[in-house]
Formats: sequence, structure tokens, C-alpha cells
Amino acid sequence: MIHYNSVAGWMEFPWLSVSQGLTATYTIAYKLKDKTGEHWTSRFSRFKNKENKAEWGGAYVMFDAVPDLMKHLGLNMQQTMFLPALSSGEKQADPNRSICWIAKECARVCGANYSDTSLIKNVHQKIHNIYDAGGRSAELDKANYQAVKMQAKNFVVFDDIVTRGDTLSRVALAIHATNPDSTVYGITLAKSESVAYCPNPDNDHVPARWDTLWQKGEQDHAKKFPKV
Repeated sequence: MIHYNSVAGWMEFPWLSVSQGLTATYTIAYKLKDKTGEHWTSRFSRFKNKENKAEWGGAYVMFDAVPDLMKHLGLNMQQTMFLPALSSGEKQADPNRSICWIAKECARVCGANYSDTSLIKNVHQKIHNIYDAGGRSAELDKANYQAVKMQAKNFVVFDDIVTRGDTLSRVALAIHATNPDSTVYGITLAKSESVAYCPNPDNDHVPARWDTLWQKGEQDHAKKFPKV
């Protein structure tokens, strides 16, 4: 079981199975691979499947949770850059993808910098369809992440789901390669986990207001885009 600390409502992972280049990774809750009916797990699954209501729910939570985390970390926002991780089919981030517009709005709310053009990589297969760690790492080797030189000291990389930390770690190493002496944090909606591996994991730690905000996000989307 990988240990986490409770920080400003978040799960703080000082290290993951793969954590090169990362100071810490933060996530809202577990996405339980073998307990798919669990409350937050089902939400994250719908977000991953690009259900628009769930994307709004996740966004509402992040808009509340990220500023509190930045205050806790004490980062100088003028020297901090928010970046979206890239999906498997992207060479450069699509600004219309949910993680991109969520990260951009979080940057605006926090007063941080934002870029969706500073990371590039090669297209590769979806790693969640590869079930052994070696295969995932081999596929990610093909990505060959690269980052440009950026005017920032702190970098916050946004993604939807973290499992082993391999993707975030590769992004972090790419950032360090062109931005030495920088600090890189990962932020995700969920940590994918197995009940069989992590005995009795639960999401009871999630603040009640975040549950309410997710519901409000979904309700507001339904009001704005009613089904015909």
C-alpha cells in the first residue's frame, strides 16, 4: 500500500511506484478498479469516458480544491506554470480537452501561468489497455516527452487519473531537462487503485463540500444543456 498524507482535503502522495522528478502528487480520491460501483469511482469513470456532465462535476471540484492546495504549498503563483498532461493520441495538448480547460481555469483563479503548447511527445497506444507494468513503461518510452524552456520555477502538471506515476514522472523529467532547478508537482482527479492491492481503501476523506460541488456541476450542465 502506498502511503498518502491528508493535505487541504487532498490525498498527498510523497512518492508513487514511479516518482522521478516529482516533488509530490495530489489527487482527490481513489478510482477503485475492482469496486466500480463506489460513489467517486463511478464519477471518475464517467469523467474518463468524456461524459460532459461528469467533466463539469470534476471541474467544479478542481476550481475549489486547487486554490486551497496552492495556498497550502505556499507557491509564488507568478513563478508557477500550470500544464496539462498529454493524452496518448496527442502530440501537443488539445485546448478543448477537459483537463486542458480545467487546468487553464485553475491557473486563472490562482493567478498562475498556463501553457498548453510547452509539452510535446509522440503518439502512442493507450496505456490503460496494457495490463503489465513493463508493457506500460515500454509504450511510454515511445512517447519521448519534451518540454520547452519556460519562465517559471514551479510546475503543476494536471492529469485525470494517476496509477503508477509513470506518465507524470516522464513529464517531470522532460521539464527538468530544459528547466533545471525547478519543482514539479502532479495533480489528478483520481488515483487508480485495486482493493486487492490496497486493503480496505475508501474515499471517506473527501470533504463533503466537494461532493456537493460535483453534484452542482452535473446539475448546472443539465440545466444549460437539457436533453431534447
